[in-house]
Amino acid sequence: MKKELDEALCQKYPKIFKDRHGDMKETLMCWGFNVGDGWYKILDSLCGQIQHHIDWSHKNYEWDLKWNEEHPEEKRKVRKPVPQVVAVQVKEKFGGLRFYYDGGDEQVFGMVRMAESWAAQTCEECGESGTMRHGGWIRTLCDRHEELRQEQYRQYEMKASGLEE
Repeated sequence: MKKELDEALCQKYPKIFKDRHGDMKETLMCWGFNVGDGWYKILDSLCGQIQHHIDWSHKNYEWDLKWNEEHPEEKRKVRKPVPQVVAVQVKEKFGGLRFYYDGGDEQVFGMVRMAESWAAQTCEECGESGTMRHGGWIRTLCDRHEELRQEQYRQYEMKASGLEE
C-alpha cells in the first residue's frame, strides 16, 4: 500500500494501528499494510465501523454506571465495554485480505469476516470488481490488472529463456 494511504489509516485510527511502527519482536504491523491500494476503502470502512462499535460500547458502559449511581432503586445491568481492537497484521494471503487483531467481540469478528469477503471480490490494485486469479501467486484482480500481470509474466519468461525482443 502506498505510504500516504498507510499514513492516512494510521492517523484516522490511531487506537487500532497504535503498533504500526512497533518493534518487530512484538508486532507484525512493523511491516505495514501488505495489501494493494485497491483494498484501502475496505480497510477504512472496516476500521471506521470497528472503532464506532467500540466507542459506543464504552459510552453505554459509562451511561449504565451513571444510571445506577443516580437511580439506586432501579439498577440496570451494566453492559461490558468492548476491548479496543489493535491490529496485529494486515496482509494479502491466497488472494484474500487477512486482518489479524487483538481485542474486540463477536460483532467485530463478523465485521472482519465481512471485509475479508468483500476484498475477495475487489481488485487489490484499483478497488474495482475483481476475481480471484490463479497461476503463480493467487491474487484478486480486475480483468485489466490481470492482463497487466500476464504481460509482465510473459516478459519475464522471455527474458529468462533468452528470447527477449
